[in-house]
Amino acid sequence: MRAERGSLEFTLARPLRENRLLNSTSSLRQTPRLSEVLFERREHSFGSLAALPSNVQAIEAALTFSAGMNPFVAVVGPSGWGKTHLLRAVAYRLSLDSGVYAEPVTVCDYLANPHRIDGSLPLLLDDVQEALDKPRLRLALRFSLERRVRAQRPTILAFTSPKASRQLRAFLPTGREWNVAGVSTPTPDERVLLLNQMSAAEGLALSPRLVRVLAHQMHGNGRTLAGALKRLRLAGPTWLDSAATLKALGLLDPFFADNGDWDLKMSILRVADHARAQFNRVSALDLALYTMLHEASLGEADVARATNVSPADAYQRVNRFRKQTESCEMTAAYVRQFVELVVGSLARD
Repeated sequence: MRAERGSLEFTLARPLRENRLLNSTSSLRQTPRLSEVLFERREHSFGSLAALPSNVQAIEAALTFSAGMNPFVAVVGPSGWGKTHLLRAVAYRLSLDSGVYAEPVTVCDYLANPHRIDGSLPLLLDDVQEALDKPRLRLALRFSLERRVRAQRPTILAFTSPKASRQLRAFLPTGREWNVAGVSTPTPDERVLLLNQMSAAEGLALSPRLVRVLAHQMHGNGRTLAGALKRLRLAGPTWLDSAATLKALGLLDPFFADNGDWDLKMSILRVADHARAQFNRVSALDLALYTMLHEASLGEADVARATNVSPADAYQRVNRFRKQTESCEMTAAYVRQFVELVVGSLARD
């Protein structure tokens, strides 16, 4: 365990070797995951996992499994929060420490052709819940697990489930042999830590207020956050000041669709109405329209509906206001101050 204690620092020493080892066993899975295609995960080590209170129990269980200290582990948690990544981190660690090449495989692929997996190797089985509600697959999996437990062949399972239910624990043969570890949905504060690590891996520099808004207001799971960061990376690497933060939130507006309380347009309109006296030299509606269309790059039709003006009228008003900002420093200063107010309001909500 001495070597594994050092590994709790989650450092990645040999990324190139990792890629070669993972690629050498990729034939075990018929098709790649959609998330792997979209998000181009380059690292699947313990070093590329964000250790959080919501997943540290599962990470520790996977580490002890990799070290040969606990041969039977079941990881249970909701979809999209790192269980598959954890299995691939186990595969990487096994390949480095003992030269064992055991690629994670889904339960359906495994049961369709169990003989293609060397029974003497550790079994890393993903999406195990898919077999539990199918009597034939459930029985076949139970028999396979019973044989592995009797032979003391290391096995780690990943189940997508909110928590480890009594029925799930009862399914595991010789239940006392198994270390059942949970992964839970990260809290907003944990998502801040997760987003900081994910954005660094993507080569993105995000403002603390942008990270806070994403962590507290963007629903979905880790794949949602990864998709949002991918979208930002395509648009640029740096999102640090207030103007860039608002631009980023406009670009990512569709990613907030699952949050019924999120409405960037109405938030901008509300701040414009409350700060009307502060910006009394310009029209509050024109300032809001300009901010939505020019600063946040929101859709013209959506903005028009939110403000009850026609798209043509919105375009004309914003065009006039843009010319005013170019010719009048006071108007340009109003815009900068207003954007700061909007971003501050969103970060406090």
